[in-house]
Amino acid sequence: MKKLIFLYLFLIVALTSCTEGMEELNHDPEGVSSATAGSFMNTAILEGVNTGLSRSHRLNNELMQVTVSLTEGNTVFHRYVLFPSESDYMWSNYYLSLTNIEDMIQKAKAMSQPNYLAIGLTLKAWLFANLTDIYGDIPYSQALKGYPNYVVNPAFDKQEDIYTDLIAKLDTANTLYDVSKTLTLGQDALFGADKSTVGTLRWKKFTNSLRLRLLMRGEAKSPALQAQLKAMLANPDKYPLMASSDESAALKFTQVTPLLNPFTSARDYDFNGANAVSEFFIKTLSTWSDPRLDIWATKASGKYTGIPSGYTIADGPAMNAISSSKLNKNLKTSLILGTILQYAEVEFLLAEAAFKGYTTDSPKDHYEKGISASMKYWGATQPTDFLTRSGVAYNGTLQQIMTQKYIALFFNDMQQWFEYKRTGYPILPVGKGVENNGKMPMRLKYPLSTQSLNRANYDKAVAQMGGDDINTKTWWTK
Repeated sequence: MKKLIFLYLFLIVALTSCTEGMEELNHDPEGVSSATAGSFMNTAILEGVNTGLSRSHRLNNELMQVTVSLTEGNTVFHRYVLFPSESDYMWSNYYLSLTNIEDMIQKAKAMSQPNYLAIGLTLKAWLFANLTDIYGDIPYSQALKGYPNYVVNPAFDKQEDIYTDLIAKLDTANTLYDVSKTLTLGQDALFGADKSTVGTLRWKKFTNSLRLRLLMRGEAKSPALQAQLKAMLANPDKYPLMASSDESAALKFTQVTPLLNPFTSARDYDFNGANAVSEFFIKTLSTWSDPRLDIWATKASGKYTGIPSGYTIADGPAMNAISSSKLNKNLKTSLILGTILQYAEVEFLLAEAAFKGYTTDSPKDHYEKGISASMKYWGATQPTDFLTRSGVAYNGTLQQIMTQKYIALFFNDMQQWFEYKRTGYPILPVGKGVENNGKMPMRLKYPLSTQSLNRANYDKAVAQMGGDDINTKTWWTK
């Protein structure tokens, strides 16, 4: 009974703005009334980025064959085994981060601060998009309700409706920005401490770049989103996008508390000892002699050696005996690992949009700019002939665009997995030990606490989506 009561109270915390008892997020009435909108911003960004990095390392990299676990137990995601407990972390952490963002939005409204309201709407769209892309239908319109209108058991909204509203909120945010004014309420952890109007303009470009991501993710399922996508890309003056790697939306780790790379204090073994870089990832980049590989991975006995993903349990000892490449431990303290949305991704989105006829731009031009932008972001020196090398030289296929985008999305929360679910690219080998009938999971199941404590709305959501299973397809994956 005590455990049930605790879980019930936790759900209230996660799905409303009540955050009592959690020191980092505790907002007493007097504190909230005196806080500024900007005071909530960096906490929400830091928590959201750290949650994404944690699951990118643990889950996305295994599913998407960046790394391969060398241990058994509960880290066999490369075999498409997802335990129910895996669902809890992102659900609870993202919703808790959203409470700070909702506080920010309400404070910005009360204090008539349109730039901070626009930023709040952008951050809200970022985290809710991640949630719905992981689980499908989720509590949205009734979530985050604070005093005096607490909603203890929120209904689940359809993913299509969530996308429609998030895209509309980003459109609203774009119109709210006043780029003639600076952001003055404390340091901006995303775009630096710049007090000029450059910071405001970069936030506006991030807002529109995020909107482009969501429009492209849903365009195949919605004529309305297709029309919005065309209109947005046809009006770059109204909807400016990121135009350089310097404008990438990435948390600026300083290695000074609290802006620490979350892997800094991790044991080397926990970061790169219990897993190897995958054979697919190594072969793909080695074939092109890609200089990013030196930044991301180590050599073993003088060469890059990957481990095949999805190996059988019986082959475990043999895999452990291989002297394999690991993640470069320099990533543990990297100041640029906290990616939300890079300029490189924008160029790949534009390449795909041009490929599909949404613009008259050259897909090849955007494709090549995407590769070069990723190189620059990671500090790699791009060989002068790289864009003409076999396998890299543009061949006019969506598969090639998406494969290079997959590389550029390295350690970008769960984005590699999302794009694979949407497009089926890159084409990943399926190992002999893979379970789930060899099928990539389409979502995570709902957390057990939600199943038991919000049962009526959970049942409705399951019926609405067609099941609570890792193979249940959500709106934009159908």
